[in-house]
Amino acid sequence: MVCFVQPPKRRRTSGEEIVTNRFLSCAGYGAALLAFTLAAAPAAHAQGKWRAGAPIPQGANEVIGAQVDGQILVYGGQDPGSNAMGIFWKFDPGKNEWSKLPANPVPVHHGASASVGRKFYVFGGFRLPDTGKVGWYPENKAWVFDLDTQTWSALPPMPTTRGALAAVAVGKKIYVSGGGGIPQGMQLPDGLVGGGPVELYGTLEVFDTDTNNWSKLAPMPTPRNHHSIAAVDGKLYAIGGRVGSCYSGGWSSNVWMNEAYDIATNTWTTRAPMPTARSGTGIAALDGKIYVLGGEGWIDDFGGVFRANEVYDPKSNTWSRAARMITPRHGFAVAQVGNAIYAVSGVNNAGGAGTLSVVPVNEIYEP
Repeated sequence: MVCFVQPPKRRRTSGEEIVTNRFLSCAGYGAALLAFTLAAAPAAHAQGKWRAGAPIPQGANEVIGAQVDGQILVYGGQDPGSNAMGIFWKFDPGKNEWSKLPANPVPVHHGASASVGRKFYVFGGFRLPDTGKVGWYPENKAWVFDLDTQTWSALPPMPTTRGALAAVAVGKKIYVSGGGGIPQGMQLPDGLVGGGPVELYGTLEVFDTDTNNWSKLAPMPTPRNHHSIAAVDGKLYAIGGRVGSCYSGGWSSNVWMNEAYDIATNTWTTRAPMPTARSGTGIAALDGKIYVLGGEGWIDDFGGVFRANEVYDPKSNTWSRAARMITPRHGFAVAQVGNAIYAVSGVNNAGGAGTLSVVPVNEIYEP
């Protein structure tokens, strides 16, 4: 394989300096043009600081995670062949140590996770089909891992089958939003399912962990996938993501969208848009503010990843920029413990899961 690198191209969009490094590669979607860094320019006197924790022993693309009783669980992963890896690790912030956990019976990538008590929940995602061509096939399965018994149990499936969705827990209920599916099973030249039209979902469904029942709620005004969702003071905030396809590149467009759902009234409102349109981000709520980290995006058909750390204040309906991540990436797990936000693994190029692009980092942000 012959690769070449073009000189970095600098652009400024809505106050953001974006650096795009381009090269030719045979990884990812096969002979695809990939790009590497879309870095938001640092704000003056950017708040907070980052430090490195113990790296995860097994890094991967498209991992998800949640804080469970003060510990961070990281699950999922997609390998270069679109296999769902099913990695499952626990990080103890006090000891700065990782330990491996039992594998899920049906692993997925591009799933969603949340925690209630000492239990870790996984919803939807994509996996390889049981038979037929290699591809991404959406799941409706739901699973729970009990940290005390170290066992997985199947739950009633989601009413809507989808991957690249988002989830957040409020009390003992878990809200699962958006995502995408592949109704036509389209095939790319390399045999992967992808590209073209897909079903986009604005679906919002809630799972009651006490009764194990699902209910449908008012849908998001903007159907999308690869978005993030967080909860503050009885409201859910669905931020960013993309429309057009679950797949990056020419088939999809990132959005700045920030839509708020009021749990009490079952209604949505539009809020101040995120400064930088991104998808595949990480998200965390801390002290009443929402931090949206990293992600991927495309400019002029060339893709890249972000170091961005943009902070939304629901009370003032305003955005600010905080200290950027050390490592630009997307498809990583995020969890909040105490006064810190942990960003674990992911990949440092857009739209791909090549082995060389996986970053097993564990970076910790403190405001």
